[in-house]
Order: sequence, then structure tokens, then C-alpha cells
Amino acid sequence: MSREIPSLPNFEELQTALTKANVAFHPSQVHGLLCGYISATSGMKTIHFLEKIIFGKKKSLPCRELLQHIYETSYHQMSEFSFEFSLLLPDDTADINSRTEALGLWCQGFLTGLERSNISIRKQEKSELADTLNDIVEIAKVSYGDIVDNEDDETAYFELVEYVRLGALMIFQELKRVEPEPSNHDNDHLH
Repeated sequence: MSREIPSLPNFEELQTALTKANVAFHPSQVHGLLCGYISATSGMKTIHFLEKIIFGKKKSLPCRELLQHIYETSYHQMSEFSFEFSLLLPDDTADINSRTEALGLWCQGFLTGLERSNISIRKQEKSELADTLNDIVEIAKVSYGDIVDNEDDETAYFELVEYVRLGALMIFQELKRVEPEPSNHDNDHLH
């Protein structure tokens, strides 16, 4: 019997909470940061890390509770390789430039989360993750000023979102599968 995986809050809900807490981060960037960090770490230190980066010394209990919910939901969705996992982006009613900017910021946050957890993007060049990571780096650099709100750009946008979504899930799964390197103490016993 599969358990029900909770869903993420909507983009506007997180945006409102961040604004009320006087936090300058974009909601998509926050979600990307969280997903990147939980892809390479485990345990509750993730949410504490995120709180420290986002809030510093500020106190905002409602926003912290919302981030806790986003953490738990994202972790469950990613760890179960759930089709419910989605990137926290503006909905389809937002203009294409805003959505594309948010996708780029999500990717920037994701990469920052990986790097903050000591996953070097450069050191992954020879791994199976290299192509996906390099693509996410390029998407993070997206220039959204020249995008026209037409069917071709909409299609390209949705394809990029799906690529990043599946890439993030793959990166999460690959990094969770990596075995820790043996410590020096493992060789201290006699054979």
C-alpha cells in the first residue's frame, strides 16, 4: 500500500510568506536551493542550513513552518521518485518571461544547494551526472528578455521544465546511491 505524498504549496503562497518575512530570495530559487541540498545530504540539517541562509538571524515562524512543509514534501517526492515532484514555479497564467526567469533561478538555487553540500559541479565531469549538471548550468544562465509569448516558446519552456524536473530526480537518486568512502579507521583492524 503506497502512502499519500503531500503536495507543495503554490508559488504565490511561498512568495507571500517570503515577502512578509522580508526575505529577498525568489520562491523558485528557495525551492531549487532546498532540492539541491537535500539531493546531496540527509537529515534535518538540511532545513537548518536553508533557514540559516535564507533568514540569517531573522525570526519568522510562519515562513519557517512553510519551509519545513516544503522540505518534507520535496524530500518525500524526490526519494520516492514521484511523478508528483514538481519545480515550484509560477503557474501558467504568468507571462513566459516570468516563468523562464523563475526556471533559471530554480536551477541556480539547485546548483548552489549542491555546491553548499560539497558536491563540486566541476568534479562531476567524469560522472554519469555530468551532462545533466552541465545542462542545468546552461539553463541557469537563460536569458529571458528575448522570449516571445508564442506556442514555440511555450513548448520549449515546458520541455525545459520537464528536463530539469527529471534531471533533479536523477541527480537525487544517483547521489543517494553513492557509497561513502571508507575512512582511514576501516583499515586499522588486522586481517
